[in-house]
Amino acid sequence: MTQFRGKFINGLDKKGRCSVPASFRARLAGDGLVLRRSTNPDHRYIEAWPIAQFDAASRDANPLNPLTAEQDAEDYAFVVDVAEVTPDPEGRVILPRDLIEYAGLTDGVAFLGRLNWFEMWEPAAAERRIEEARRAIAARTAAPA
Repeated sequence: MTQFRGKFINGLDKKGRCSVPASFRARLAGDGLVLRRSTNPDHRYIEAWPIAQFDAASRDANPLNPLTAEQDAEDYAFVVDVAEVTPDPEGRVILPRDLIEYAGLTDGVAFLGRLNWFEMWEPAAAERRIEEARRAIAARTAAPA
């Protein structure tokens, strides 16, 4: 199983190019990425899934079995509105302009490992999210049982 761990911050140029961290590229082993908007309604970042991992998580569609309303909505949110990118030999990808704008990226990208996938954040927003998560864990561990 591919696992992405750690936090890295790389630059983003005016053409929307950024370098995927070397340790993440090594785990991709030549596979491309599926990029999509975050599924968390409270935070705007880009989810980056190895294509093989994304495909393995997809359900098989049978045209003889109509989709439920929920499945139909999931397809629009999770399958239709995606971009596939492949790192070039230097490990750079070109991020689609709509995803750059959605995540509020300007001149840098914070890459946060999430085991099976990674996230791409505006660096200051990533730091706020990490601190928020640390405070939540500290509060939970400090609470009496």
